[in-house]
Amino acid sequence: MGNLSVCLLHEGMVDKAGKQVTTSLTLIDLHDISRSSRTYGTLHTYIAHPSPALHNLALTLTSHWQEGYGATYNPDRKQALDNMTTFHHFEEIIQDLTKRAGRTPKLVATSAKEGGERVSFEGLRELIRESDESYLLMLGTGWGMSEELLAKADLFLEPIQGPGDYNHLSVRSACAIMLDRLLAP
Repeated sequence: MGNLSVCLLHEGMVDKAGKQVTTSLTLIDLHDISRSSRTYGTLHTYIAHPSPALHNLALTLTSHWQEGYGATYNPDRKQALDNMTTFHHFEEIIQDLTKRAGRTPKLVATSAKEGGERVSFEGLRELIRESDESYLLMLGTGWGMSEELLAKADLFLEPIQGPGDYNHLSVRSACAIMLDRLLAP
């Protein structure tokens, strides 16, 4: 399934009041999203954060697990993080993926909220399997992506639905579920 990549975004999110914000970086998200991405064979995993301090924190974390003691202590984590790149902005991710895949990716927005014209998991799964297009699954943080960011997407994936009315998964859990629905054999 080498034509699907994943990115975790922090800029252009909304807060509880609907105001556009930049959310904080959560280190466990980096670990778990890279591990899920590696397990399901995505082309690449990206993290974007505009803050120089938090960008450097992500680089420090990945460096620890890719070099020296961390790499020897847990080679599986090293292998997962080898497939992850950290950038400051979403546009840099698109440029890098375009180089890697040889074509501009189709952007796939995600949201736990209802609304808008959505592609089903089954529909996107078929596109991924049958197309030579490159796809980038956009994951948001906070209370979701801003309308401005959502408007950049070519496709909008349906939300994950549980059996009840509660729907507030962590982004790392949602990522694992999405990748399983889209890429599992």
